[in-house]
Amino acid sequence: MRVIVQRKLSGHLFGIFLCLVGFGILFVVLWKAWPSVSSSSNVLSSLWSYILTEQTDLALIGTLKLVYLSIIGGIFLFLGIFVLAFSRQILYLSGGPILLQCPYCNNHWKARRAMGWAECPHCRKFIHPQVMKTGK
Repeated sequence: MRVIVQRKLSGHLFGIFLCLVGFGILFVVLWKAWPSVSSSSNVLSSLWSYILTEQTDLALIGTLKLVYLSIIGGIFLFLGIFVLAFSRQILYLSGGPILLQCPYCNNHWKARRAMGWAECPHCRKFIHPQVMKTGK
């Protein structure tokens, strides 16, 4: 069985961009919090309390709590991973012959691949055959 993976370039680039923005925001939050947290004996609890209480100045927007920046960064990161996961299409192709059926005369025939439209070899009508069996 052959596997074909198709990646949508625009979705792939957009997913990488969202992941980078999410990582960047989380890095800024850690960068702001680390100097006051690093000297503590329990780093995780002091980091959590610092993120919940401290605010940071954004350029022209105003002030924003670090917890809101952390949530926004996590959302961007999650959306980036989601877009990356769904920007690819995986197709499985069987290696053996396929059994097709005519919807008019109900006769079967073997073909190397499934066809969207084909001519039935029995009744000679141009039809959309139904796939009955795949593989060997």
